[in-house]
Amino acid sequence: MAVYDPRGGGNTHIDVVLTQISVAWPNNAFVGESLYPRVDVVRQSDKYYIFGREGWALEPSGDFRAPGTVANEIPGLQISLDSYFAKEHSLQIPVTDEERVNVDSPLAPDRDGTELVTSKILLQREILMQAQVTTAANFAAGYSTTNSGTSQWNDYVNSTPIADVRAGFRKIHSGLFFEPNVAIMPYQVMTQLEDHPDFIERIKYSERGILTPDLIATVLGIENCIVPGVGYNSSNPGQTASLGYLWGKDVLLAYVPPRAGLRIPAFAYEFNWGYGAGRPQVAERWREEPRKSDLIRVSRRYDLKIVAQDATGKAIAGYLIKAAVA
Repeated sequence: MAVYDPRGGGNTHIDVVLTQISVAWPNNAFVGESLYPRVDVVRQSDKYYIFGREGWALEPSGDFRAPGTVANEIPGLQISLDSYFAKEHSLQIPVTDEERVNVDSPLAPDRDGTELVTSKILLQREILMQAQVTTAANFAAGYSTTNSGTSQWNDYVNSTPIADVRAGFRKIHSGLFFEPNVAIMPYQVMTQLEDHPDFIERIKYSERGILTPDLIATVLGIENCIVPGVGYNSSNPGQTASLGYLWGKDVLLAYVPPRAGLRIPAFAYEFNWGYGAGRPQVAERWREEPRKSDLIRVSRRYDLKIVAQDATGKAIAGYLIKAAVA
């Protein structure tokens, strides 16, 4: 690995300190790996296992082996017809000499630049995740529904959010034999549920009279309730800002395994082709003397895939409720 030369030499190297800053960058507002566990892969592109229910099939000839005979042979796990391809996602930012000499700590501009670039890399990944899991066409028949009118959860008289979620539980369990353990309840949905009579009635005798994500998770019987509140600006540079919530008003239930692996069923995975030494992403730094600047680049190589599928290639480890609130 090259040694960084601040005098300039055109060399690029992985900066360990900045990489640690990038990997540890706080992203509590993001769903990220809570929904798409990271699977580290050794090849940039390859096929992957899908959840084909092979372990549930009874063998017509059974499993008895007579002495001196060969054991009955079963087929292996199904391989996806699709392949992942871990594209590189990279952004960079200059740290000028003028900026560096006008701060108290010489590392501060590098840290700030690394965090800014990292936030944009992770925001773009979050946008790709949100688009994939809130598209009803990506789910098998019966694994998505759309609320409207009085069924939307902001109607406190007629709507039944707990019953709606339990219907999703039953649907996922019927095809996976696992209950979902993660619920994505966006901020706009959560703030409506906090005053919903269905929940208020169930917690009114508890020690805490205010609904929290933990309490809602307890009422729903789900391990992890995530409330993404990240916003973004959808306008082009130079235009008037158009701010909005990324995760909107759709609710997702999903089964996420406690341990990620190529042969472990899950709603979705991030196939990450890392940079060695357990680095899912890296920060690099080099000098460009004509610009009198150091350049910092953050890169991550990944592909996002829904992996637990039915015969038609649609998701069966998740349940989508579109337009949960108006």
